[in-house]
Amino acid sequence: MVTCGTRTTFGIHFSPATIVKSAALLGFTLLAFGASAQTPPFGLPDRGVLRLQLGTAVTEGGLHSPKRFVHEPSGLSQAINPSGKCGLALGGPTSLAVLTASGGNGTLGLGPDSIGVFNGSKGVACYRITASINEQIRFGLGSDVPALAAIDANAFYRLALDLEVKQNAEFLLQILIAGNVVDEFRLRTGGSIVAGEGSTAPGSADQILNCTSQSDSGPDAGARDNCRWTVDTLGQEFRLIPISGEGSLEGGGDFGSAAYASNTLVYLTEGAIGALGCNSSQVPQGTGTVPIGDGGTTAQCAVTRVDPTGLGGSCTTAVGYVLRNIGGTEEGCELIKSPGEQLAASINILFPPEASTALGSEPLTQIEFSTAVPGQFVPFTPQRCIGTVVPDRNGEPTIAEVLSVPGFVPDVVPGTPQKDWACILNNSQEFVGSGLMQIRQTILFWGDISFSRQAR
Repeated sequence: MVTCGTRTTFGIHFSPATIVKSAALLGFTLLAFGASAQTPPFGLPDRGVLRLQLGTAVTEGGLHSPKRFVHEPSGLSQAINPSGKCGLALGGPTSLAVLTASGGNGTLGLGPDSIGVFNGSKGVACYRITASINEQIRFGLGSDVPALAAIDANAFYRLALDLEVKQNAEFLLQILIAGNVVDEFRLRTGGSIVAGEGSTAPGSADQILNCTSQSDSGPDAGARDNCRWTVDTLGQEFRLIPISGEGSLEGGGDFGSAAYASNTLVYLTEGAIGALGCNSSQVPQGTGTVPIGDGGTTAQCAVTRVDPTGLGGSCTTAVGYVLRNIGGTEEGCELIKSPGEQLAASINILFPPEASTALGSEPLTQIEFSTAVPGQFVPFTPQRCIGTVVPDRNGEPTIAEVLSVPGFVPDVVPGTPQKDWACILNNSQEFVGSGLMQIRQTILFWGDISFSRQAR
């Protein structure tokens, strides 16, 4: 609630990859019990960490045997059990993870300290993920992760994977939100490393990690052929896909007394996270976010993607996002999108009650457009829309000329590849008593932007 003489602020930030990932690797630094200090990005809450533990009983750190997923700090766990000669079956008592396999025999395999795809009943064929037979494994969050108050998470923001690699391997790590691939990373070892590409430290701009661990095809080499693969990215699932060579997902078992410190870690958070599609055959995902906020103490916001196909643009990929309320000196919403193509969309906003003004005298919504320089923005005050209002292929209103007619409206940030512009399609004020009014707006926008209604 805003008192007389003040003004709420509404903000939506669409951060391109260079901006998001320059902020200290997505801005991550969280304190998870038993893990290194990390914090979820964008003000999202800390929901602890899932540990994959596949070693033997050790005293360092505790909670290490039997094989399991365990959530910290709650201590809730899920057993990882053998099935048959070398199959894998997830037990209980808590559903923390879902694992599936494809390629090979299409079922999960479990070794002494490794998870892979079952492809034979003896030796490493039980639990390796092998490129030559198109094997891969997929990880998702179990049903109890969002359901139990002790965890209350629906996404991860960082992965620290213990991966064993063999035969000059290259692995692709795909990150999924709502079933859609929104980010990809690569790990290379030995002869798969390409000169001039990637880095031996996490955070390479091309998202390639060059692992210098031994990559062999002989007997197990203990921890010498294990790679620590840390990525900072928001997601709900991930896929491990070998492009060449083979490997397996591990949980510290090759590291002896350091097993606990070498567990595979999945750092958890919770938020309105999803992917915007175009309801088309190419991008079948839905076009809208879930509404957030109550319109009373917080702004109520919902974003709908516009499909600009036939209107000067295209829709070829799903766009991952996080939508959240912001408060303090800014009262509104923030949308952080994954990198990708030109985004066209609309936002419906109901601002919290604020001091009533004469008709036409209300403070204007302010916009800041992201630039190519992280942390720098270009201010813009959107006016009422001009041009021809037309429906996109899904019936959502947009302006026909913005992308299809060069120069029809200015490109507010010509130094970026996006067309950056916005306009107010609908604007209404309702007097709600006690000297207060509420403003509701529909704003059409293109590009990477930040909306705000500044206190005055």
